[in-house]
Amino acid sequence: MLRAKKTVLEFGSLLRVYRSHLGVSQNDMAILLGVSQPVYSRIENGKRSIEFRNLQRLADERGVTIERVILAHLLLDENLDVLAKMPDDALRRSLLELAEGFRRQYPAHLKNAGALGLLFGSLAAWNGPKNELGESTT
Repeated sequence: MLRAKKTVLEFGSLLRVYRSHLGVSQNDMAILLGVSQPVYSRIENGKRSIEFRNLQRLADERGVTIERVILAHLLLDENLDVLAKMPDDALRRSLLELAEGFRRQYPAHLKNAGALGLLFGSLAAWNGPKNELGESTT
């Protein structure tokens, strides 16, 4: 009998970016997620996966959907760098354009602006891809 492997995304990088942006401690994040500080530390360092119910607490705290949190994970700079090297397709282009739309709303030096923009900003504020003059290309 074949068994499907359980695939779990590692959200430690997103949690670290989120925590750093808010300027809160690991203990504060642990309380928010409903885990102990040592468990949170292992999650943030990629040594333990996070249960979706705990990730849902983050979504609830931000007032966003769990899907938006997962998408924010994909928009981290480290993931966008990988995505940019993948073969071109419509989904890849859409993700890169979404990230770029949020990056334009923040100072150029801000790391992970795509992910932070998605978590702290509004999708309504992004009206699609723009050219170098800031004009809509859609």
